[in-house]
Amino acid sequence: MKKKGFRSRLLRKYRLTIHNENKLENVLGFYISPLWVILSLVLSFLLVAGILYLIVILTPVGNLLPGYMDKAAKDKLVSNNLRVDSLMNEVKKQDVYLANIRAIINDEISIDSLENSLMPISQDSINVETTELEAKFVKEWEERERYNLTSQAASVSALQELNLFRPTKGEIIRGFDPTNGHYGVDINEVAGESIVSIHDGIVVFSDYTANDGFTIAVQHRENLISIYRNCYRLLKQVGDKVYGGEVIGTLSDGSGYKREEKKFLHLELWHRSKPLDPNIYIAF
Repeated sequence: MKKKGFRSRLLRKYRLTIHNENKLENVLGFYISPLWVILSLVLSFLLVAGILYLIVILTPVGNLLPGYMDKAAKDKLVSNNLRVDSLMNEVKKQDVYLANIRAIINDEISIDSLENSLMPISQDSINVETTELEAKFVKEWEERERYNLTSQAASVSALQELNLFRPTKGEIIRGFDPTNGHYGVDINEVAGESIVSIHDGIVVFSDYTANDGFTIAVQHRENLISIYRNCYRLLKQVGDKVYGGEVIGTLSDGSGYKREEKKFLHLELWHRSKPLDPNIYIAF
């Protein structure tokens, strides 16, 4: 009885009439039932939901909704995150590199720390098996790059093949002695002589230091850094590109005046964070 009564209520018809008061007549009238009202509301809801779904899927409006992102936007976001991580790693490496240069210039690096200053992770602890395809690629690359003069020097012995210029005229008055903290050579100052870059490169440091006066450092493409200390005047700034034999500084004012102290040019060569004896690679 209850089911039959509920069904009869759903199917019971009601007349809905629109009455015009001015003309005192019914303009529109039709019959509706509670079931018809429920079905109409459900269908209207589904229709609106479907339209909204299509708008979100087929138009860029969906990207404005919190928590929703299409595949293209997700791929772009992942790609940007990877690029940001790579840039952060490169910035960290550059910071460490510049910190090493600053420590070398300011004599804040000891000979005991040179062995571990280049690579914090030992390569011997990395065990990666080389596949046959990788071995074939390495062999082909080595054969192709054997006579490539533009390749970077990978070892100290390769630097001996470079044509390095003499930084200035004069005799060496103190040689290379890293055990006593002397990481370069002292060249006797000759009046009126200038300081030239030993090779092509980019100036990475050019400023006055408390211990060594005006100092300039040049980064060369063979992982080689040349540092010139006790200069009288610097003619290049950080970021300037210089060529081998180009004047980068002076040892006097050009009138024969010589300083009372440190009447010499101190030259240092660094390769992969290790000091080298300039007398081996430059003909003084």
